[in-house]
Amino acid sequence: MFNEKIGPFTPTTFFVIAQSIWAGKLARLRKCRPLCANKMPKRKSTTTSSMSKEETKGDDILSKISGAFLECTICLEPFKDPKVLPCLHTFCEGCLKKLVEQQDDAKDTFQCPTCRTDTSLPVGGVAFLKNNFFVQSLSDTVQTHKSLVSKEDDKVKCDNCEEEVANHGCVPCEEFLCDECACAHRRGKRTRGHEVIGVAELKEQLINKTGLLKSRSLPICPKHEDEKLKFYCETCKHPICRDCTVLQHKNHTYGYLADTVCDVRAKIQNKLEAARQQITKYQDKARAVAKRQDELHTTWKKAADDINVAAKEEIKYLTSLVKRKQTELEEKLAEIITERFGQLSVTADSVESTLDSLSSTVDFAQKVVEHGSDFDIMNVYSDVTTRLESLLEGPTKDPDIPDDINCLMFEVMTQQKKKDEEEEDKSRAEATFRFTVDNFSQLSKNSKVSPAVFIRNLPWKIETRPEHNDNKKSLAFFMKCNDGSKSLWSCKASVVMRLIPQKDGVQTYERKYEVVFYNKGNSWGYAGFFPWDELCDPQKGYIKDDKIILEAYVKADAPKFMKETIVRNIFNEEVPKNAKNLQTQSTFRFTVENVSKLLGRKFSHTVFICGLPWKIMAMPGCSAPPHHNSLGVYLQCDVDADSSSFWSCCVSVELRLISQKNGVKMYKRKFGHVFHSKNNSCGCPDFMPWPELCDPQKGYIKDDKIILEAYVNADAPCAMV
Repeated sequence: MFNEKIGPFTPTTFFVIAQSIWAGKLARLRKCRPLCANKMPKRKSTTTSSMSKEETKGDDILSKISGAFLECTICLEPFKDPKVLPCLHTFCEGCLKKLVEQQDDAKDTFQCPTCRTDTSLPVGGVAFLKNNFFVQSLSDTVQTHKSLVSKEDDKVKCDNCEEEVANHGCVPCEEFLCDECACAHRRGKRTRGHEVIGVAELKEQLINKTGLLKSRSLPICPKHEDEKLKFYCETCKHPICRDCTVLQHKNHTYGYLADTVCDVRAKIQNKLEAARQQITKYQDKARAVAKRQDELHTTWKKAADDINVAAKEEIKYLTSLVKRKQTELEEKLAEIITERFGQLSVTADSVESTLDSLSSTVDFAQKVVEHGSDFDIMNVYSDVTTRLESLLEGPTKDPDIPDDINCLMFEVMTQQKKKDEEEEDKSRAEATFRFTVDNFSQLSKNSKVSPAVFIRNLPWKIETRPEHNDNKKSLAFFMKCNDGSKSLWSCKASVVMRLIPQKDGVQTYERKYEVVFYNKGNSWGYAGFFPWDELCDPQKGYIKDDKIILEAYVKADAPKFMKETIVRNIFNEEVPKNAKNLQTQSTFRFTVENVSKLLGRKFSHTVFICGLPWKIMAMPGCSAPPHHNSLGVYLQCDVDADSSSFWSCCVSVELRLISQKNGVKMYKRKFGHVFHSKNNSCGCPDFMPWPELCDPQKGYIKDDKIILEAYVNADAPCAMV
């Protein structure tokens, strides 16, 4: 739960918290930086004042492709031998080699510098990663377009002799020719039928063609010279050439690349639509996280203001004590705030990472579909679909943004009150607690035991293990109560054992029993609590992620208890040596609420002194309310031995009534008494007159509550069985 209760503190903590928050932000900023980009190269600045009209026109066309798309994010330079990773992020081959070389651990995997996705290094190293023909082709097209736009018509060089100024251009060959080379071109056997036009006309055609940013040519197969990659292998999921079909891919399923590209475009478009919906979803999540962070910051400030006000008021009375407490609570608040901001930061990082991955993948895939050639699409089809499917599947559940993460509550709690609550919590008569059994499929014959929960000041635990009865395997479920001491004790308890479902619509399975636990019989339950086969069936709804949840409700009577290590026979006055190490005296308090309505007996929590359980008992004197004569206060030794046992204990007692008003002294009564099995209660039936007790001016009652205290100094008890 996030509604922690915290006490008074001052603003000095907020500096520590702010430091942790900014440190987290700085860490996230550093995390986004490429792994091997130790020094960021400076970009060359350009001015537009000297740009020609043709250059401005070219930039409008090239605005479809951002410069960053054609630059390596590690070196911030245009791609050189671009390699595409399975996460669809592209880097220079040389940059990736440096990245792998800088790794201290094994070189068989490395992380993508952009999204930190683990990538397996193929046999042969970085050079054998898939080439990004699309980015290379696009980069070449962009450079060609820029070159054409920047050339003046009367300064275009001949592409053939590379010396003379070109006056003509061949349309099929897409080459500029001088007069001499143009004549030779017309006489050539293979080129005599080509259309030859003017330089300006060819330049305009090439500018328009490259402005479409889509190359129509097919690349050459890297394994077979002069063979184009015009086939697509369905088995291997990548383009191949004609020689590949009869060699490496002889028995594979393949076809013409152009025949399958239309269906592939449609499939990618469908995936992109779903991915865009995911982007919208995670954008909403990112906004929700930011909103919760703002709300948490506001409530944090408000809680801090409340704490400061309370701290100042307390400082007026106990300056030094409050300041020490203030420091402790500031640290606690800092831990709570840091933990919650950390949780929100983790969620924000998760959302941001998923959003970045989706955005970059969709951006890459969209550009391939819109501007890539048939070959480009088929070349990355397998990687694109695989990446999109993995991102669409996403995590098993959406990032969790708890509704109450921004809730804080401030409450002043004294150490004594906290101690009293802890003692009362341990002495409670009933409790419900759970035990989650992890790695259930690996549960062996050895038992698994839950942490202890205190009920009636005894430690109760859930124990479970597999059991085999009549060749049937089942889950055993036991309740253990063992304080680990050599004690004569017994405790009657009602127990409800439950198997909690983890699937909607499935009912909780439970079994009940009532039994007396004792020192030699401290474990009770069912060896065949639930069939093993049904439990391990996910369809039954009791197991999920290899975990089951067990629950126990325990309602216990007050235990009957006596320490063997300190008892002695009344005819043998020798005291055991270990009795000297036991607590022989103690002071404890009891707050009695609703005093004006007090009718019967009220008991405090149990405190053990000399191994015996002691309680304060309060009850009204004679007559009915509201005209009680007096308040009766007693000390009781809560031992219920069987009829064959006898024990006795000599005790000095001081019963006190604590004042709740400045200037009023506590009221106290002293006595000595021998408590024994037939007389285990002694005190003052007329401890204080009722009218004096209930008068607020006397200072002993406040908010209809009084505080009783008992000081007990006991000798080692005697016992005879």
